[in-house]
Amino acid sequence: RDFTVNAMAYSPRRGLADPFGGREDLKNGLLRAVGDPAQRFREDALRILRGLRFAARFGFAIEPQTLSAMHAEAAGLDALAKERVLTELTGFVCCARAADLGAGAALLCRVLPELGPCMGFDQHNRNHTHDVFGHIAAVVELLPPVPELRFAALLHDVGKPKIFSLDAQGQGHFFGHASVGAVLADGILRRLKAPTALREEVVFLVKHHMDRYSADEKTARRLLSRHGLARMERLLALQAADLAGTGTDHD
Repeated sequence: RDFTVNAMAYSPRRGLADPFGGREDLKNGLLRAVGDPAQRFREDALRILRGLRFAARFGFAIEPQTLSAMHAEAAGLDALAKERVLTELTGFVCCARAADLGAGAALLCRVLPELGPCMGFDQHNRNHTHDVFGHIAAVVELLPPVPELRFAALLHDVGKPKIFSLDAQGQGHFFGHASVGAVLADGILRRLKAPTALREEVVFLVKHHMDRYSADEKTARRLLSRHGLARMERLLALQAADLAGTGTDHD
């Protein structure tokens, strides 16, 4: 098995079988690979993403040697079937908090290299205290664990580093980043062989997350007629999280 907390069995006649100390690790909230961690991840690199998911879902700490091996064997993620990667990635993204995304950033960027430029990218903007990835992580945490919303949050600002500009006052701008991000999101989800419905919804949300609407009945009716209630509710939820995740008083 992959981790000690998964390598236990119970028989009414024989009782608990726990050859690798999984019960103690479970009690201590520790995620530890069975035996040689590097060998476990070479056997199946998907266990690396599963480790991130378990740690995020249950609040476990990853045992240092296990974590080190996860990073050392990360190249194995490149050879996995994309459908398997998407399944495990979805589980991680849907339960991750901002701290989980930060801790798993290097491994996350192995399967989503488009996020790499967002790491540490200073926005030079008085409306943001976070770098681009820090803001993305904050927005992800603010949304419910719905794949369409969580992936849209993860990718909503992925276009920012590509179109960054600095004005004469030293203020950073990202004109058109939503459209650029939508193209990137579409490519990412196609590469991961995401279902068409998921991909199209995420691309829509990323493309329109900067749209602003008049608060009148005519506009509301037009938007509901064009996009439907469920889609507009998701878009407004993303926009609200985007504003709340700036880390400033401009929420």
